[in-house]
Amino acid sequence: MVRLIQQSKEAAPDSDELGWELLPSALWDLDFRGPLEWIEARGCRDASEFKDLVRNDPNALAECLDRIRIHRVSAGAVALVGAASEEECIRRSLELLTAESKADFLRVLIAAFRKENDVHIETAIMTCSREPRDVRVHWRFVGGEEGRFQRAIVSVVDMTAERDLQQRLLLAERMSAIGTLTASIIHEIKNPLTFVWNHLRSLRSSAEQLSPEARELLEEAYEGTERIRVISNEITSLSHGSDGVEVETVNLKEVLDAALRVAQPEIQHRASVVREYEEGSLYIRGSRTRVGQVFLNLIVNAAQAIDPGDLAQNVITVRARNAERDRVCIDIQDTGPGIPPQLLRRIFDPFVTTKPAGRGTGLGLSITRRIVHSLEGTIEIQSHPGQGTVARVVLPRASRPQRPLTVPPPSISAIRRAARGKLSILVVDDEPVIARLIQKALVDHDVTTAHDGREAVALMGDHAYDVILCDLIMPEMTGMDVYRAALQRTKPMNDRIVFMTGGAFTQRARDFLQSVPNLRIEKPFELTHLERTIYEAADIIDPH
Repeated sequence: MVRLIQQSKEAAPDSDELGWELLPSALWDLDFRGPLEWIEARGCRDASEFKDLVRNDPNALAECLDRIRIHRVSAGAVALVGAASEEECIRRSLELLTAESKADFLRVLIAAFRKENDVHIETAIMTCSREPRDVRVHWRFVGGEEGRFQRAIVSVVDMTAERDLQQRLLLAERMSAIGTLTASIIHEIKNPLTFVWNHLRSLRSSAEQLSPEARELLEEAYEGTERIRVISNEITSLSHGSDGVEVETVNLKEVLDAALRVAQPEIQHRASVVREYEEGSLYIRGSRTRVGQVFLNLIVNAAQAIDPGDLAQNVITVRARNAERDRVCIDIQDTGPGIPPQLLRRIFDPFVTTKPAGRGTGLGLSITRRIVHSLEGTIEIQSHPGQGTVARVVLPRASRPQRPLTVPPPSISAIRRAARGKLSILVVDDEPVIARLIQKALVDHDVTTAHDGREAVALMGDHAYDVILCDLIMPEMTGMDVYRAALQRTKPMNDRIVFMTGGAFTQRARDFLQSVPNLRIEKPFELTHLERTIYEAADIIDPH
């Protein structure tokens, strides 16, 4: 902690003020002659000699503290330490000092030797119930005859809540930074995943030529990359959940299963998962990403309430069922230690958490409740120490979405026939393997590749492309910069750009994508989906 000793220009308190003991501030009125007289009796004439005394006699500070006499305390002091009365506060005040505050008392004595009227320190004390308190203490010395200090008025301000809030805010900032870092890592994962996943898909289509063992290995490799693809897309979707709310009919079971997959790293060493879903489909209206955030928060909380290492004895149960009055009810139940009653009453307050320091911000349930209320739902937490916890969410039920009666979209082969000729396509990506992958997939077209934005802008100066496939995030010159360069041409080409993205993990990138109407495709993409998007961009097929 930072501790300062400094002089104050404020006037000294009136020692004869009536009703002093009723003041709401935490004040102690001390007789300070005893410690100074004892020090002088030991032959100390200045602060330097007193320091030598303390260095050679470990009991010196305790001797000085024992000689302090408390005249009176204010009502605020009684409340601060949790004493039953003024008398208990006076009797027990010195025993509530911690080792830290006793050590800080040396600074007070040195200031008194130097004739400083005021001392400000930050330290820690205990309450009568042995709860720690971070406090800011102001010592004001009052002189007597011959300039010797005789009294001290001590003002104490509880800084515990402020300090806790500061720590929570710092942790929230750190978690935000970690979230941005996670999104950037996901972006980097999606680049190699794009070509690995597509290469494995190509190999699967000709797997008949392989031995059974090789086909099995290939299938396992593909399943692994498919899991990475699904999880990375879900993380990206969750991270963009606040970028605008798209209300849709959401399949509740699909959202719960997706949240369980993302939370699996937290669950796998702690508990088994039991799904108890009512038969049939359950639908709600809302934003899929925000609904997913609600249940991901609750499932992660359930997992983190259980200590790892006892997998066989612990269970996280996820229930989903229809309830009365056109509602659906979802329970997330764990076999953890439960929540103490004093915390349960404040569990939805910001910065309240049951997790140890560094494990959470205390904002998850506050955010979760806000999202649930925005969906016109309710949330409650039921818990008893030693009996686990149940988080119950009740949301309005939606009817199953009706599929519009439309003509099936044309096949990609039909689209190719309708195109009647080659398209001129520019592929801009700083990942050479992805550029080559696209070039091979679009073999029926004239494809040019550029490995950075500057090269792409130079190529646009020489040729008018039908479609420009451009990565959004690249070093030096981004896809956003390429868009602006295409817009500034004599004949603008910005409307021909299709953005490829592994996740717009910066606010600038997200704002940009919201501000332009261009088509975009998320990595890792299927090559047939990419080709269909190209035909949409070239106005060969109607995107609707």
